[in-house]
Amino acid sequence: MTDSRAGGEREDQAWPGMVRWELGGASAHARETLWQCDAVRAGRLYQRSLFGTREEAEAFVAKMRQMEPDHMFSVERIKASAVWN
Repeated sequence: MTDSRAGGEREDQAWPGMVRWELGGASAHARETLWQCDAVRAGRLYQRSLFGTREEAEAFVAKMRQMEPDHMFSVERIKASAVWN
């Protein structure tokens, strides 16, 4: 998404609807730890996904690296309370 600012400046932003909450089997067993996967392209956040386990996040990254070789992916542990109460 490109945001046109006054004065002709343009700023790239991630689409708000591109955040996916992919908790897989962990949704039935909510935990205090989630795994956040960020996809970055040209220095900008392109997509952020959440997973219930590190294995799910790493499997997602492996699949996406084949489909989107121009993206950089990172997997990070976060507290579930940072996402919802």
